[in-house]
This record gives sequence, C-alpha cells and structure tokens, in this order.
Amino acid sequence: LTGNARLTDSRMVLTTKELFYDVKGKVAYYLQDGVITRDSTVITSHKGYYYSNTSEAYFNGDVVITDPNYNLTSDTLKYNTQSKVSTFFGNTEIINKSSRIYCDNGWYDSQRDVASFGKNTKVVDPPQTIWSDSLYYERFRGFGKSVNSFHWIDSSMTTELFGHYAEYYDSAQFIMATQKPLLIYKMDKDSLFMTADTLRSMNKSRTDSIRNFYAYYHVRLFMKDMQGVCDSLFYSFEDSTFRMFYKPVLWSNDVQMSGDTIYLTTKNRKADKLSIYKAGFIVSPSGDKYFDQIKGTDIFGYFKDNELANVDVIGNAESLYFGKDDKEKYVGNNKALSANMTLYFKDKKINRITFRQKPEAVFTPIKMITEEQKHLKDFNWQIDRKPKSREELMQ
Repeated sequence: LTGNARLTDSRMVLTTKELFYDVKGKVAYYLQDGVITRDSTVITSHKGYYYSNTSEAYFNGDVVITDPNYNLTSDTLKYNTQSKVSTFFGNTEIINKSSRIYCDNGWYDSQRDVASFGKNTKVVDPPQTIWSDSLYYERFRGFGKSVNSFHWIDSSMTTELFGHYAEYYDSAQFIMATQKPLLIYKMDKDSLFMTADTLRSMNKSRTDSIRNFYAYYHVRLFMKDMQGVCDSLFYSFEDSTFRMFYKPVLWSNDVQMSGDTIYLTTKNRKADKLSIYKAGFIVSPSGDKYFDQIKGTDIFGYFKDNELANVDVIGNAESLYFGKDDKEKYVGNNKALSANMTLYFKDKKINRITFRQKPEAVFTPIKMITEEQKHLKDFNWQIDRKPKSREELMQ
C-alpha cells in the first residue's frame, strides 16, 4: 500500500508512506518512516514491523515514544501494544517530569509503571545522579534498587556513594547501600572516606531538605589528618556533626582519642570541635617506648586548620607525661591529678598542660618506673584498628 497507508486493529493504528502486509502471516512492516498510535502513546521510527497475532511491534532507526508520562528515544525497540511493555536496545534516553535516564538496554511496563535498565545506566534527578549496571525501578511508588555496582552523587552536598547493592525511595530521598559501600564527602582541601556494612542517607523529613547519614557495623573513616573507627555513626547536615557510638576511636595524626561516645563537629568543611563523653582517654606516643596519656570524665577538643590545638579535660582529670632533658633523653614521668586540666598541642604533639583546682603530682625518675607506672588505668593503644589509607577502605 502506498500513499498515506494505514493499518488499524482493535489495539493500535499504524500509518506510513508505504506499507507492506503479509496476509498469511498477518505481519505489517514499513521501511520509510512510520507512526503507531495506541491510545495516548505515539511511536515513530524509520523502520517497523507489526505482528498482529502477538500484538508485538519492532522498530529500528531513530525510535521515539511520546507518552503523557514520559518520552523515549532509542536505536531499537520492541513494543507490545496489548501489555504496553517496551523493550529497548542500544543508546536509549527516557525523559519524564523530574528526571532523565540513559542506558544501553532495558524494558518499561507503562501499565504497571515498572522498569528495568541494564549496562551503562545513568539516572539524572538533580541534584542527584546515579550510574548502575543493573537498575530496577517502580515509578508508581518511587522505589528503585541496583543489584550490581553503582555510583551515586549528590552535587548539593558534594557527596558520593559507591557499592554493589542499593535501594532508593523518592519520597524521602532515601538511599541505602550494602556490600562494601564507600561514602566520599568532600571537605576543605580534603575528602572524608567512610565504609561500613550498611550506609544510609535520607532527608530529615518530607517537608525539608536537611540530609542525614547513618552508618552501622564496622564503621571506618579516613582523612589525610584524621582517621576513625566505631560500630555505628550518625551525621546530620543540620549541625555538621559526626556522632560515633560503641567503642569509637579517633586518630589526629599520632594522637589517639577514645571514649564512650565521640562527637566531631565540622565548620566550613573543616574539623572544628571534638567532644568525648564518658571515659575520655587521649594517648600520644612519646618516642618508641612510652606514651603520654590524658583521661577524664569528658573531653572537649578544638581544632585549628584541621589540627588539634587545645583540649579541655573536665572531671577526674589525670595525666601521665614523660619528660626529657636537653639531650632528648628521658628523665622520668610526671603523674598528675586534678579536677580539670587543659592541654596545648604544638607540632602535632602535647606541648604543655595547665592544671586547675588544686592539682596533685608525683614525679618518678626513669630508672624507678615500674611497668604499672607506665600507663594510666584503662590504657589501650589501638593502633591496629586505625585505617592506614584510602585505598585500604576502597578494597
């Protein structure tokens, strides 16, 4: 049929300049541009084949689907006019009201509002973007999951997330990653790398855009000037504070800080304040043999240019400091007790200590120091737990 050729059945209308029809096989096809209309869905392509017996159509060359809910362009497409399922191959782009999807292959069920995308999938939903090799999405409830390697970026928070399994909900901007997930948070002149068994990110509520992060089980942190470990962690962009729970430890260069709970507050993407609640303990190596030690009920530290500048120890403060002579030889240690004390750091080490409220001190010459006198009670040097590099976290 030539000249405004038209084929109609109960499910669709096909129009083209020249139409070929196999009467016995009930197959219609065109080789010079055609249009299929199904309700409010319109499909155009250079070439197309329609099988009436199976209600399936195959399209090739600049395939375009125009639908009230989305627009799709692809190299090759299979479309079932009865089930309204589109299967696409080659470079494909899907555009809806809020996002753009790019992929090499996949399928979309417009009746159930469910889709699956294969290799080289990219979803752009500003300010978020996700890359995945296998992405499943239920648009009707805003749920998606990636069951292979993925890479997620939120440009508004300069945050990236990598992993091998993730689930996502549109309503709360919720994303959960497992199977060796890695979070990268860009800070001033550095980036925070964080891993855990599970990482979650979501808005504080549906009515605001304040972002919260959760990490639990085997949490590990790495920055150039600071590293840390704990069992679980919570971070909110509302106050820019990392909250570390259950056996948390932080290292600032060679200084180890531990306690029952640790809060690390950042300001302008730099470390600003450290708060250690209950059983605070600070350890700083002094040469190869000894450790300078500080402990107290609560400890509050303050940073300058991402380095620890001074520390306030509040309640039952104790210190153990190993002194040296002018020739850098140890002369003994000084153990002091005080209600409160303040430590000042220089060149990344403890420089001096100020004691408050009637301190008591005992000096022991180096030759008279016993093994018990080398450490304060509950001393625990945990260097084996310290993350050594970014690469170690990324393995």
